[in-house]
Amino acid sequence: MKGINLAYCGRYFKGVTCLYLGHFPKKVWPRLALIFMVTVLIVSCGTKHQENTPNAKHVVVIGFDGLSPDGLAKANTPTFDKIRSEGASTLHARAVLPTSSSTNWASMIMGAGPEQHGITSNSWEKNNFVLPTVTQGEDFLFPTIFRLIDDQIENAEIGAIYDWGGFGRLFEKSALDYDINAATEDETATLASAYVKEKKPSFTFVHFDHIDHAGHEYGHGSPEYYKSVEKADAKLAEVMQAIKASGMQEETLVIISADHGGLGKGHGGESLQEIEIPFILWGKSVKKNHVLKYPVYQYDNAATVAYALGIDLPLACIGKPVKDAFEGFEVKDDYPLTIRVYPPTIYPKPVLNKKAGGLFDRQATIRMENPNPSGEIRYTLDGSMPNNSAALYTQPINTTKNGVVKSAIFKDGNIISTVSEAFFRIKEKDKDPPISYEVYYLDNLKSIPSLANKRPDARGTCFEITSDEVKEEIKANTVVKFSTTIQIKEEDRYTFYTNSDDGSKLWINKELVVDNDGDHGVMERDGSILLQAGTYPLEVVWFNGGGSGWLNVDYKSSSLPKQVLPTTILK
Repeated sequence: MKGINLAYCGRYFKGVTCLYLGHFPKKVWPRLALIFMVTVLIVSCGTKHQENTPNAKHVVVIGFDGLSPDGLAKANTPTFDKIRSEGASTLHARAVLPTSSSTNWASMIMGAGPEQHGITSNSWEKNNFVLPTVTQGEDFLFPTIFRLIDDQIENAEIGAIYDWGGFGRLFEKSALDYDINAATEDETATLASAYVKEKKPSFTFVHFDHIDHAGHEYGHGSPEYYKSVEKADAKLAEVMQAIKASGMQEETLVIISADHGGLGKGHGGESLQEIEIPFILWGKSVKKNHVLKYPVYQYDNAATVAYALGIDLPLACIGKPVKDAFEGFEVKDDYPLTIRVYPPTIYPKPVLNKKAGGLFDRQATIRMENPNPSGEIRYTLDGSMPNNSAALYTQPINTTKNGVVKSAIFKDGNIISTVSEAFFRIKEKDKDPPISYEVYYLDNLKSIPSLANKRPDARGTCFEITSDEVKEEIKANTVVKFSTTIQIKEEDRYTFYTNSDDGSKLWINKELVVDNDGDHGVMERDGSILLQAGTYPLEVVWFNGGGSGWLNVDYKSSSLPKQVLPTTILK
């Protein structure tokens, strides 16, 4: 290395800071030259190993309101199936809480959760909110992927076609070139297809709402629900055909997902049925027939769009691109997504929001079934969580007592499913109904009204405080008041729960214990009260603003597991 003058290295290695060796003693020249050569090697190697990105020119996000993994598993969906086989997917992505539409559509297009963007319910508006956004691109609105694309890609063509009008309030109107609130899912597909073929947009968001309507009207898991998923499959085929006909197919990334699933006729809760959603990627640089093995969250959608288009997200975003879906990336982590098998089926099965089990005269038979090809059922009857030493289910169980059944699938000593619950209540065959109820038909209900000086339109008696007991009386704008007396055997702090659609309230001894009021989907609220041994008047008022509605009441204490309020303690 002796005698080399590095003062002129800039001619050959642009950007490398160079030194004149004459300024240093000759004995250090070899060391300096070695440092120089290593630096050149690092710089040159760095330019050769940049991250491979999808470099898509077009991204199309297609969202289906209320589409659950169960819908894709049980409906006839050839288009979804084909796209999954040609792309990367998971049926175990997670929505954010609460599992309401506004919160999750916002998270999908903002790359952030409700803690960041502040859209915490469907009642959110720019002039009606509680939690302000942490950062904003427009007054009171977290920056969306629409704004980011418009800001960072010159002459980007951006469009949104959606048939739920509420989606249109979640993004910056000025960022879009095409903003259409379609009347139906059919019109949504037609307009989106025409837009894609004519404009070849940089980013298109397509929103379908009809599956959610079927879930609310008929219930998730109903034949009508699965039929709506099959129609979604046909609408998806229409949009995909437009992408192919546009000529932009080879440069396009398609992301298909949902805002939430559902349970019974509603959503908004914390169950797996409500929070798990499909996440499917197809097109430019996407791996073929690839199952995503690591967790995917709702807010990762916008981050993946940004990654594919090569744009930056604000630091306030928490979403991460789903890189494992793309060619050239291998994710290695010790904590992959935990996939569980189906839990045991306990008969009588749950129906919509009605829990498994039921009310029986004198005796009930508990029957369980393993819906999986392998594994064994272990169970408890006292409400405790089953473990590998719990009773092994081998045959139906007869019981003459109230019981809370919990069961799960085990294999090789490990629990491999979620836990199924069932509530069995036993009553004497000749017991008189311990609950009286009054029905009121009113107008424009948004909360529980005062019933003072109002004459009930119907009266009756029943065994349990549930909407099932009065379902023949229920229509839109109905209020039901249930009245009974509860017998408390031991002094303790008791927690009561109402699970209702719409609002409900529960009083013990004229003290409000549970306030679950409001115009909302199925939602559970609770409250506690210290009670001594004795009898107390109990009253529940519930209203149904529209649709079918739902109500059930549970309770627990330090010695009693959470369970349906049993008729045996009511007078």
